[in-house]
Amino acid sequence: MASASKPYRRLPGTGYRYLIPGWTIVLLFFVIGIFALFFRGRRVQLWQGEEHLLFVEWDGSREYYKRFPYRDIQAFIVQGTNEGRIISAILAAVVLIFGALALAAGDPGGRIALLVVAGFFGLLLLGHALSGPTCKGFIRTAVQLEELPSLTRLRRFRKVLERLRPLIEAAQGQLASGEIQARMQEASQTPSGGETIPGGTVRYVVDDPNAPPRIIP
Repeated sequence: MASASKPYRRLPGTGYRYLIPGWTIVLLFFVIGIFALFFRGRRVQLWQGEEHLLFVEWDGSREYYKRFPYRDIQAFIVQGTNEGRIISAILAAVVLIFGALALAAGDPGGRIALLVVAGFFGLLLLGHALSGPTCKGFIRTAVQLEELPSLTRLRRFRKVLERLRPLIEAAQGQLASGEIQARMQEASQTPSGGETIPGGTVRYVVDDPNAPPRIIP
């Protein structure tokens, strides 16, 4: 007998609802050590279901769930952040400091220890750089806009979106290009749906909830 398929499949990425900015946690690590991890907040993961996207938060003792049916998802939104550059700058400064101390050290044993520490943070810096640009991801429905803390890297965000796109298109259907153009022309003929800008020109923003999800920069 064939084994039953799993109801959920975990999507790439694990994030946290940080109580303070992530780069601040990196700085606090050099002050209070591992205790800086207490500022991470709830752990967040996304799970792919057959009919909905499952949003799971864990606070160490309990789990909290939110379900986003594929038919209700209007858009995925991504915003670039500077957090990756700040963390890179912090790690690079640490590598330079320990490298300089190693060169200035007169004791061979101390020099080796300092070089090991510099190499460790250098590997962290390399791994951070190879992970790609940082971002903030959001999911939008007709009633809410929810941040997705597990999608903090642009590469991971795109990977997850490509996995979910077929499921959302299957639940909502996909509009033909001609139908999209017809709806845009219809909206452009309705002044009440636009925004007047200086000069008397009307600018229209068409947001069709039946359209497939897209990335909004």
